[in-house]
This record gives sequence, structure tokens and C-alpha cells, in this order.
Amino acid sequence: MPALGADVQEFVLAGALPLTADAAVTDLIQTAPSAPRALRPIRRYRDLAHLVDAWERCFEAVLAWRPDVVWINPCRLLQSPAVPRGFDVPVLYFCDEPRRVDYEAAARRSTNPWTRLPYLPMRRWERRVDRRTVARADRVLTNSRWTADRIRDAYGVTAVPVPLGAARLFQERQVEPGRHVLSVGTLIPSKGHDVAIRAVAAAGSPLPVLVVAPRPAPAEALRLQQLADSLGVVLMVRIGVSDTELAAAYATAVVTMYLARDEPLGMVSLEAQAAGSPVIVAAEGGLPETVDEGRSGWAVPRDAASAARRLTEVCEPGVRDRMSNEAKRHASAYTWVASAEAVSREVEALAPAVGVGAA
Repeated sequence: MPALGADVQEFVLAGALPLTADAAVTDLIQTAPSAPRALRPIRRYRDLAHLVDAWERCFEAVLAWRPDVVWINPCRLLQSPAVPRGFDVPVLYFCDEPRRVDYEAAARRSTNPWTRLPYLPMRRWERRVDRRTVARADRVLTNSRWTADRIRDAYGVTAVPVPLGAARLFQERQVEPGRHVLSVGTLIPSKGHDVAIRAVAAAGSPLPVLVVAPRPAPAEALRLQQLADSLGVVLMVRIGVSDTELAAAYATAVVTMYLARDEPLGMVSLEAQAAGSPVIVAAEGGLPETVDEGRSGWAVPRDAASAARRLTEVCEPGVRDRMSNEAKRHASAYTWVASAEAVSREVEALAPAVGVGAA
């Protein structure tokens, strides 16, 4: 937002990580996570009421600041922030994806069957709040054409894809000799770390697999280690690395495999290419949109055999060097400057006089 040349004030709920030093923080009480299991359903209903109330107080503070336009991001607890009725400031909403539990059968099946009935009214309430916010937005932005289609199917509104950027830290990183196959993402099955391990084994490659994850998940880490041991693959898992360390992992990867299921876009793919790593991504979700097919990487079916064939190809003499150059070239178009320009056009369409105030 600073690239817009506007005055910016950030408003967040307690528990969020502010991006600015002077962010206005609204108090939020959530007690269900620490409550005994038997009391959690009651506490979760009370927490939801507290959450909606906190958003209403937050938007009252926004109105007091008198912005020309309000940019809202997803809420990690509710999906869409609860914009109150009667809020009369132009709203620009960046929707990274619809609420999967409402619109995807697989996500609904993944919920605890013992809590589906007690939480049914709560989830219906959450869905109403989510749909009301999307309908209230004057413009909806998103991360990919694929996600825009999902938003249209779920909410019946048109979302505008805007380019996202890889940080300059990745763009400026120099490529080094490849030492591993890299897989980055949360330690959950849908991120495809296991597919990467199986692909290395299927290719007969001696390369170790390096998995980088933001936080520990002992059960999933153990499952991956047991899989790697059974296939004779060397596995290394690193948790909570810095961006500098992540950039080094990309720059020393023979290839980065990002074989996640139905990923809205795939920042891992963009960051990897920015640092000069060719990529092998799943041909699902928005991931194919991040790749210059056959030049900076490949989008493949989400199975080990398909990924293994491309791993074998990138290990042929001269191929990684050529694709590293193409990856950097391709990713150079994905910058936060380009993102700011796209957002600026949308903001100015809502508030031509922006530059006086934005939130």
C-alpha cells in the first residue's frame, strides 16, 4: 500500500502480526482452544460472537479514521472479516480462496464427524457472515485465474486476479551448484512432500530430499521419515528457517518440487524460480499459472512417476543451468511493484481522490 502514494493506517485484531509499527489493534478474546474438550462446543459459539463483535469494533475504528477506501484481507478465524451492515466506505477485498469447508466436499469430509452436528449452526452462521462480506465488497481481488473461477462458482461474483511478487531477497540470490531436491510447505499430506520423496526414489536419484516447513508437526515428520527410509531416500527436514536460509535452499536445489493439492497460486513456485531453481509443480489449482512450461519448469500430474520423469530430465547435462536462467527471467515479472500498480488501478477506480486516506 505505501507504493500507492496514499496515507495508510493498518487495523488488526489481537493475535494477528501487524505489518506496521503504528497498527491499531482491537482486543479479541478466544477461549475455546484452551478449554476442556467437553466445553469446547459452547466456548466456540461464544468465541464466534466475540469475533464478530471484535470486527464490528475494528470497523468502527476504521470509520473514525475516515478513509477513502478500505482494503480487507482474509481473517484466519472466519475467512472473511465481518464487515458490519451499513458500512458505507468503498471496500476492496483480497480473497485468497473461498471457505473450503462450505464449498468442497473433501474439506467437509475432513472435519471431525463427532462435532459436525453440534457445530452445524455455527458453521452456517460463519457461512452467512462470509457471504455477506464478499457481497458487500465493491471489488474482489484474488491471486490467480483458477481462484477467480472458484470465487465465481462459490459466491457468484467476479474477482480480478492481480500478480503477486517474490521478495527482492529471492530475486537477488545467485544460483549455486545443486545439492538436493527441495520441497517447501506446511507438514500436512496435501502439500505433497511424500510425492516428492517417492519421485526421487522412482527416478533412482541419489539426491537427498530437503523439506522446509514453517512449524513442526511430529506425526507427519515421522511418517515422511519412515517413507524415506523404506525407499532408501535421504531426508532432511528443517523447521522455521529465515527467508535468507530459504533463499539459499532454493539456490542450491537441483529442482524445487511443489506438488500441493489444489493450491490457489503457489508462492513457493514463484520464490523458487526467482532464486533460480527450476520447478516441478502439480498440474492442479493455480500452480500451472506460475510456470513457463518447459522453460522454467513443468506442471505435471500429481504422482511420483510424472515428477520422476522431469527430475531425470533436469539432471541431464546442461539442463538445470539453462532452466535456472529461464526461471530467473520468468520470475522477474513477478514483483511487488507490479502488484502495487495493479492494486493502484483498482483503488483509483473506487476512490479517484485516494492519496488523502486509505485503510
